Amino acid sequence: MRNWFIGQGIPIYVMTAVLVMGIFTLWMSDRIYKRLIKEADLMGTSNHRLIKYIKLKIQSYFKIGMRPEDTQSLARRYIMKYKTGPFSTQTWRRLPGLMEAVLLLEGACVMLYRYTAGQSLAEASMIMAAAIIGAALIHSLAWFVDFSSKEVLLESTISDYVENFLMNKLEADFKDQNPVPPEQYKRALSEVAATQTKERRKRQNTYHYDRYMPPEGLEEGDEVDAKIVEDVLKEFLN
Repeated sequence: MRNWFIGQGIPIYVMTAVLVMGIFTLWMSDRIYKRLIKEADLMGTSNHRLIKYIKLKIQSYFKIGMRPEDTQSLARRYIMKYKTGPFSTQTWRRLPGLMEAVLLLEGACVMLYRYTAGQSLAEASMIMAAAIIGAALIHSLAWFVDFSSKEVLLESTISDYVENFLMNKLEADFKDQNPVPPEQYKRALSEVAATQTKERRKRQNTYHYDRYMPPEGLEEGDEVDAKIVEDVLKEFLN
């Protein structure tokens, strides 16, 4: 079976497929970053899901009387967690490197098998040479795309908008408002936790925190609103 598998040239087809997947993941990752950078440049009016989430996240801090200290770190966290299709941004960026490793591993395994099966080292090494060329192609394309620079640009663009415009606007919007007492959030978070346990059945009266209403300019009833409030609650109480 193994001799048939090798003799039919199937390892070459597999390596070609892995190479194509590596190039595709590079293209997809580059496309994701370019789209996010474009949306971040228009952050004030953007309706992109990630951009809206970050803006609402900052606003939620102000809602409970907190101020984010490191906006670039906050932006980086949610950029890495942002999902496109089945993978997060962080995973999309790592996939080309994974494809490189798969190519080299497959090439080494097939070379070793051919050599132990009686082929000369030069003949057996041909498949390894093809794997190295494919891995080098993916690596050189990744170097050309330069994800590190795109990450820095994206984080800096978001942080610049938050620190130089959004936070100043929120300071003015919330200066005459009293932050919601932490006790209310503690009770709300306890209720959320109770709904996931058997304790919910024992509770006769449930407590619900007042729903956070987005400021003017953002859609009321946004689907991510409840999740944002819950995230802030957990961070506030940790």
